[in-house]
Order: sequence, then C-alpha cells, then structure tokens
Amino acid sequence: MKHTILEPIKLPNILRGRNIHHNVIPTVCNLKNMLNKLISVQGVYTQLKQWEKRSYQAYQIDEIKLAILFASDEQRKNLIKQHILSGSPNEFGASCIDIYLVAYVAETYGPGKAVFVDYIMKSGISEKVNSAQAIWQVGKGDGVYLEILNNDGTIRDWDFFAKWINGNQRWDNGNSLKHLSISGDH
Repeated sequence: MKHTILEPIKLPNILRGRNIHHNVIPTVCNLKNMLNKLISVQGVYTQLKQWEKRSYQAYQIDEIKLAILFASDEQRKNLIKQHILSGSPNEFGASCIDIYLVAYVAETYGPGKAVFVDYIMKSGISEKVNSAQAIWQVGKGDGVYLEILNNDGTIRDWDFFAKWINGNQRWDNGNSLKHLSISGDH
C-alpha cells in the first residue's frame, strides 16, 4: 500500500465542487480495454464502439491522446493519473468519478462489492442492482488498473487521493499535459 501521508484523509462526498452522488451513470467499458482498443486502431476515435467512446469521453482522452498513443502501458497509467489531477472533477464523466465513489464507500462504510451495492441502493444513486454492480465494476477496475485502488475498493495510493481531494499540485511542473513528451523508462 502506497501511503506516505502521516494523517488519515477524510474523503468528502463533494470532490472539489462535484457531488459524487449526481450524474453517476453505469457504463460497461473499463479504461484498460478502451485504451487497448484506441491503440489498436491507431487513435481513430470513430473506430471505437459506443461504450468505448463513453469511457474515452469520461476521461477526456482527446486532450492527451497523442501522448497516450506513444506511451508504454506504465506511462499511460501515469499520464491518465496526471490528467485526472490536472483537471476539475466536474470536467470528467462518470467512469472517472466511479473510482472516487468506490474509494469513498470502501473507506467510509467498508470494503467490498456487497457494501458498495448496498450504499448505491440506499443513497438513491440507483435502485437497480445491475447498475450498482456496473458502477462498482468500472470504478474498481479502473482504479486497480491505475494502481490507486485495491481489489476490495480500498485506497492503494493515498498520495494520489490527497492530491485529487485538495487540488493538484501540478505533477507536470506547470506545463500542459497536451505538450508532454514520452521519454525513457519511468
């Protein structure tokens, strides 16, 4: 578990102005699959399936697509994390916020899918078990892929979440992510 922060972080249910209970739309495509497909079609957006396009849009991939296409898998993960931290939570769609929602529930109410589904139903985010499971699957899957969540939904990378909650102390030294270059094996 990556945790260099000395004091525990309280996860708010409003992430820098974005209420995590609103506009939570269940999707069926995870980030890893969408990125693999994007690379296989050399970045041609129109070649993505509708569900892949929703993931692409949720993460605002258009802003960092060129860097993504020329990055290794590990570099892609870091680019996505930098991108999330450099933007406002209101700019990102449901798939991205699902990660935070999974972490919020796991750290506030308890880990695991059953606790998460119960929370989604009781909080009014959705009345459908299948929708709650889809939100869990994408949020947990994307968080695990990015190495910021554990398999039970608990936080793996507390430093990332501290930056996400408190606003980004820019990882890119003030340069726009659109102009990042990929070099070396980081």
